[in-house]
Amino acid sequence: MSALLAGLTRVRIFNLRELVGHRLRVVTSLAVVLVSSALLVAVLGTYGSMSESVRAFNAALSGDATVEVAAITDSGVDDDLVGELRRETPGAKAVVPLVRSTVILNNHPAVLLGSDMYVTSLSSTLRDAINSGGSGGIDTAQLDDGIVVGAATGLHKGQQLTLSGVDVTVVEVIDDAASQTLNGGRFVFAYLGLAQRLAGLNGAVDSILIVPKQGVAQADLSTQAANVVGGRATVVNPDFRVKQVEVANSVTHDSTLLVSLVSLIIAAFLVFNTMNMAVASRRQSLALLRALGARRRHLVGDLLAESAILGLVGGIVGIPLGILAGRWIIGRLPDASEAVGVVVNYHLPAYAPVVAVLACVAACVGATMLAARSVFSVAPVEAMVPGEAADATPPARRLLIASGVVGVALIVGAWVVAETIDGRAAILAGAVYSAGGILLCFALMVLLVRGVVVASNWWRGPGRLASVNSGRAPRRVWATVMTVAVAIAVGVGISGSLNNLIGSISGSMEGLSDPDFYVSSRSAESIPLGPILAPEIKEQVSQLPGVKKVVGGQWATVNIGDARVLLQGLEPGASAPFIKKSSDDAVRQTLAGNGILLSKVLARALGVTTGDTVRLATPTGYHELVVRDTVNYVAIDSGTGAVSNTLLREWFLRDGNTYLQVTAEPGADQAQLRGELSAIAAAHPGLGDRPVQVYTGVEALDATKKSAEQAGAFTVAIQWIVAGAAAIALLNTLLLSVLERRRELAVLRAMGASRRFISRMVLAEAASIALVGAAVGLLLGSGLHLLADRILTKTTSIDIAYAPQWSAFGYVAVPVVLCLVGALVPAMRASRMNISASLVEE
Repeated sequence: MSALLAGLTRVRIFNLRELVGHRLRVVTSLAVVLVSSALLVAVLGTYGSMSESVRAFNAALSGDATVEVAAITDSGVDDDLVGELRRETPGAKAVVPLVRSTVILNNHPAVLLGSDMYVTSLSSTLRDAINSGGSGGIDTAQLDDGIVVGAATGLHKGQQLTLSGVDVTVVEVIDDAASQTLNGGRFVFAYLGLAQRLAGLNGAVDSILIVPKQGVAQADLSTQAANVVGGRATVVNPDFRVKQVEVANSVTHDSTLLVSLVSLIIAAFLVFNTMNMAVASRRQSLALLRALGARRRHLVGDLLAESAILGLVGGIVGIPLGILAGRWIIGRLPDASEAVGVVVNYHLPAYAPVVAVLACVAACVGATMLAARSVFSVAPVEAMVPGEAADATPPARRLLIASGVVGVALIVGAWVVAETIDGRAAILAGAVYSAGGILLCFALMVLLVRGVVVASNWWRGPGRLASVNSGRAPRRVWATVMTVAVAIAVGVGISGSLNNLIGSISGSMEGLSDPDFYVSSRSAESIPLGPILAPEIKEQVSQLPGVKKVVGGQWATVNIGDARVLLQGLEPGASAPFIKKSSDDAVRQTLAGNGILLSKVLARALGVTTGDTVRLATPTGYHELVVRDTVNYVAIDSGTGAVSNTLLREWFLRDGNTYLQVTAEPGADQAQLRGELSAIAAAHPGLGDRPVQVYTGVEALDATKKSAEQAGAFTVAIQWIVAGAAAIALLNTLLLSVLERRRELAVLRAMGASRRFISRMVLAEAASIALVGAAVGLLLGSGLHLLADRILTKTTSIDIAYAPQWSAFGYVAVPVVLCLVGALVPAMRASRMNISASLVEE
């Protein structure tokens, strides 16, 4: 205990006091640690909120059910299957049909829930909601045309209104704590028959929940249900929608998490620089402590404690900033009742702050371990030397060799992880690569410093003196070179990967802009998943003057196991990315109903390739199709496929179109035609009075590109924050390099060196460092770019095609210019310093 107190006293008196004396250096490192913590909290909180909101809603809805029989598409499951399951599933205590959809209330979606009175077997929340009307609950006779609503809908008891073209009456408004778990109280509950009419499900339900008898295992109940279902639906865990939401948001989540982990490594590097400078500036005091009897392990422990405090403070301060960022992101999400089925409320997972703080502390302590080795080189005799000892020698050769071996191993390991590990764990490869790259550059310290020395000699007289100064301080020069390098590497690597991501999304949409107009069930920003368009729309559009061709088509979500994929129904004459990218024979076979086209992501998930046969579970049973081609196609969910629209109608019970492609006659008045299309669309709204949208092919492509750019916008902002922090650290390092050499600069001035000569010497050193740092940053950044493409391909549903980015040179130019501009201040300070004061200063 006494040893611990003594250690804390040393840290407080010596280490923390030193930190206070070097505020700019500390604030720079602390800022990056803080940013890293905030980014981790923001990413984990934002996407934890989505998952938790869906999970809480599902838990309130499913209650004690352990198995769900989910519809394969939004056409639902035949409600006759409910009776079959009740008769033929011996392990079931209750079999509950469920309608789960959305209705429009006051121009905003609300969750629609429908079931029979078995729904009270699921959970106490639903039971309390249904039985809360009056003393004896709600009279079931009222539910023939009556609805129960949550208070957040704004409706009142007895109110009459029209929903989805059906006249209904509000028989009860639920306003209690239990009902808040049901989409925040914005829900509509209807008895099964009425709910089916409101959702447009004729004789079908969205899913069937099964509550087990006591002692019946989930696996046994799933097997019993699967035997009854026979491929007409998918048998899953009721929480499967949580996984679907996580997959749907994987693009933004994984890209931001990748940048967050890279920023954590950069924070560790800057902390290493800070502690390395601290050791250099405290050599005299450390040597004095050694002369007074302090042991080396005590001094190293003190430095590690100092860095742990730095990580702890930065991590804790970053938490509220991360929470604010997460809430801001949640507030900018589109209406989640459409996006994920529920309203998303901000929820910070309990582990998020702990993970962020521990990650920051671990990064800081890990970085300081390397810097702390310098303490072992401090001999007590140095306490007798006036002034600060020069940083004249590089680290020990064995340390450099060990760092190189570990660095190469980490880089190779990062590629192995990226190539072999599927899922989110592959993101760790980015952090591993960054750490490996920095360690490898540490091993090459002598070579990098020699490069700076050679470059300095190009600047003649002042440059030659600058080269001497660089050669005398290898640690400081390396730290400055690497600060330039990491700033460039972040810009080149992350921005290049994000540009490839956006380019792959946009490139996969070839053919989307070919039609002049779309008449769609959704806006240009959304995939037209439904509802089905009224057949009168196609008939009337075809008869308009100036219309050359009208081709129907549709999109549907299909559950394959617990994964959700998008399936497009194609017709002859259609213009679509699948048709543009696939071979002519593959398209012909598919349109004839003899095959299926798959995105490469979906083909990889299903474990098939061109020529293989896939077995699809459909509402009409199992069907088999030959894979005619696989193409690079973006998908927000688990993948995308295309079949004949005829098969989609027959096998998946989706009779109709969710969009029309309209091609105008040459010379037709586009504005007039758009007005006529809009008039037809307005006269035939979709189910639930949903408006039918009209937009051009160019607008459809632009909206897709905009969505992709928005997905990466937060990540780009993070990247600039990290690069900005590195730039500040760079300016700080250059300034400190001048301040630490003020005595030798004063000697040069006393010997007759002009102010211009001193300024040019400092600028020559900065320019040489910038050149070498730019070269290193380009190499590190290019490797990170390649690796990040592989990582995001593995973690998202997009095959990202690598393409070098010419904009990378912009990320090189900015840090180099900052390096030169930043050197102006110390150069001017060096030229104007007081000679006599600098000579006598100790």
